[in-house]
Amino acid sequence: MKARKMFFAILLTVFAACACGIAGAAEFTMKVGYVVPESYPHHIAARDVLKTYIEKESGGKIAVELYPNGQLGGDRQLCESIQLGALEMAFPSTTYFSTFMPELQVLDLPYLFSSREEVYKVLDGEIGATFAAGAKKKGFYLLGFGDIGFMQLTNSKRPIHKPEDTAGLKIRVMENPVYIDTAKAMGFNPTPMSFGEVYTALQQGVVDGQEQSINVIRNMKFYDVQKYLSMTKEAYSTIAIVASESFMDSLPEDLKTVVRKGVQLFCKEQREITTRQEVANLKELKEKGMEVNELTEAEHKVFVEATRPVREKYSEKAGKKLYEDIEALLK
Repeated sequence: MKARKMFFAILLTVFAACACGIAGAAEFTMKVGYVVPESYPHHIAARDVLKTYIEKESGGKIAVELYPNGQLGGDRQLCESIQLGALEMAFPSTTYFSTFMPELQVLDLPYLFSSREEVYKVLDGEIGATFAAGAKKKGFYLLGFGDIGFMQLTNSKRPIHKPEDTAGLKIRVMENPVYIDTAKAMGFNPTPMSFGEVYTALQQGVVDGQEQSINVIRNMKFYDVQKYLSMTKEAYSTIAIVASESFMDSLPEDLKTVVRKGVQLFCKEQREITTRQEVANLKELKEKGMEVNELTEAEHKVFVEATRPVREKYSEKAGKKLYEDIEALLK
């Protein structure tokens, strides 16, 4: 028995030494921070694609460490850490990243996009490249965009088909002026609130509803405190994949290429997972008892027209030409 225990002890020591040797072989460490938990597409794609690809294709020269669940802070803290060079990579929502790059506010405009394909057409082309050039001036490498999905409206009172249906409803919105003004234009009473407070506020009746993507609604178990889900699709939510300037500039060209390619593969996988999860999660929300209603084309147009002043106001702030370029691309 003693000999057996000694054998396993020696074996564990060898494994530990090998692991240390592998970690020690890395010339660079790339810490990646994001606020969502392990069940989200961000983490799954980062674990299965980003980390795997970069570590393999760099020949072990880059070690990738993943920090989900807001371990390294919220989106604002992550962006500040990136800018200071204290963190190598992060996946902030573009809504929060727009505090560093105001031109990104254009992506939050209500009813700018009608499909995922339109979003990708904008972000993966020349306009996305323009955003990346602007980010570089602020000390960020903007390497790509990931997916969250269309914002949908839930509440505990009634289905929403037209702006009049929202009268009197207190709806939690992100602490963002675009979303606040959009809420007012759609007819409900916006209540800005941090995301961590939303479930309790819904449970206690402090607010009647909230707006989020299908996957977030399911993962946060809002079906326990919300009866109605209206597919209003008022805005499309995305994430930015940003890296620190000091980290990217420290890499030789071949490793920069590896990181960029790894991010491209990550974005593709993350988007595909998001789409698959959305289909499954919408089905589950219905099974959990939520009443889901789609808007007719005529109903959708009413909301589009009601929010026109918001698009006009913030397109000026984000850059009129940028907005016009996006509109021209989507025609």
